[in-house]
Order: sequence, then structure tokens, then C-alpha cells
Amino acid sequence: MSYFYQYFANISIRYKLKTFYKIFYNIFKFFLKKKIILNFVKYKFIAYPQKKELSRWMIRNLKIWDESMIYLIIKNIKENNSIFIDIGCNYGAYSIPISKIKNKIDVYCFDPSKKSLDKLVENIKLNKIQNIKYFKIGIGEKEKYSFFDDNLKNYKNSGSYQINDDKRGTRIQINSIDNLIKKKIIYPKKKIFIKMDIEGYEFFALQGLIKTINKFNVMIFFEFSKKILENHENLETKMSKFIKDNNLIIYNSNFVEQKLEKLFSDIKKLKKDHEVLDNFILVNDNNSNY
Repeated sequence: MSYFYQYFANISIRYKLKTFYKIFYNIFKFFLKKKIILNFVKYKFIAYPQKKELSRWMIRNLKIWDESMIYLIIKNIKENNSIFIDIGCNYGAYSIPISKIKNKIDVYCFDPSKKSLDKLVENIKLNKIQNIKYFKIGIGEKEKYSFFDDNLKNYKNSGSYQINDDKRGTRIQINSIDNLIKKKIIYPKKKIFIKMDIEGYEFFALQGLIKTINKFNVMIFFEFSKKILENHENLETKMSKFIKDNNLIIYNSNFVEQKLEKLFSDIKKLKKDHEVLDNFILVNDNNSNY
């Protein structure tokens, strides 16, 4: 069944048979039990059909996760004097396409979940990628220890695992990007592209980037969700000061400048069943001419 399904799915990707595939998916999704390989021509992904697996989204939609944002990053990586840092890499939704298409740059992946990194490694091997380095650590504001819960029973999907301070899950190492550069775990170049999707821990990670932001041309792609509000008191005041002190500008995915006050106002208006406002971009003010 899995081989037959995989064959038809890849034919559907190649010939853009979206209408026929939708019918096919609705009939056979209940019988699909094993992982399949989806061939998106320039790169491949191993996708799991189980209900809570994040990669299942690709099986249902025959698209890669966050495709528009991934290709926005690829478009802006114009030179080889760049690196890409994937904070909360999961199965490699961002890192696999970026490392394949921009195969001359170094890609650094960070995730405290062994389950996620195992899936990343599967995709690295599948695509025969040589330019990804991956690390089983969380990214925050400083070097410390915390806890990480990746028990899938506690979440809506495998992309929702969280770092916490209430001792749920496994004790993990946290470090900052500034520290990892200082320790020569990351070798920076003139331009640094960073994606953050760490379920509300983003502002901690930003605080561990101050030296990097002020020394290099940095472009940070981050998800603004309700979870980030839960992790901080007076976040709007703290984030406003952080952005001002570090000469940062917030853009949306169309590179239209955004006001922080508006983002906070909009996220408070979201319905209860909506967690994420959108993806946004932080750029150094003095380096905004990417």
C-alpha cells in the first residue's frame, strides 16, 4: 500500500494533479501506515502518515511546510558569504530545501528533541546533504539547563514540543547563538540568516543574539504566537526596548515595515483556536538593504 501510495503521490507532484490527488488522499489516508518519500524534484522528504506527525501535512497537501517563507529565505541568500541557522529545526522543513538549493553555504540546525533530530538525519541521508551540522541543544539567552517535553501525547502535533522551567520532560542543555559563535561551534560569515520556531521561546533566543546582531548582517525569520506572551511578563515593553537598543526593524513577509504595537494589538484579537499571528522578519537597521 505504501509503495503504491508513494508512487501516485509523486506522480501527482510531478504533473500537478491536485484535484485527483485530493480524492485519492481522502479515500486511502486511513490505510496508509508506513512512512513514504515525497519527491519535490530539487529535494525529497520522508513523511509520516500518523495523525500527530508534522510531516503528515505534506502528504495531505503535496507541498512543503512554510514554502513561501523558505523560498523568501533562499531568494535573499544571494552570495556564498552567508550561513543559515535553523533554531527549532524539527525534521528539516527549512534546512533541507535551503541546504540543497544553496549547497555552498553552511547550515546549522538546533533542536533539543532526539525524535526530531532522528527525522532530520533521515532527510539529510535521503538527500545526500553534506553542508548541514546539527546539534541536540536548545537555544536561549545564555548557557544553562532547562527541561524539554517531547511527549507527543501532550501536544497537537510533533511541531509543538516546548522548553519549560517546571521540570516537565527531560533535562536539556540550553545555549545562546552568541556563545556558540564564541566557542567556534558556529563559524559566522558576513550575512547570517536565522529561522526561529521554538514555541514561545523566541524572545529568549533573541536575547542571546545581541553580539551577533551588532556585528553581522542578520536577518531573523520568526513566528509570533500567543505562546511567546505566556513566557514573559511585560513582553511588549521588553521587546520594544530590545528592538530600539539593537537598531532592528520588523517586516512582514512582503518586506513592509511593521509596528510592534500593532502586532501586540492584533495577536490579542486572535480567536481562541488561533495560536499564531504570522511569520515576521527582524533586520538590523544599518543592514536593511539585503
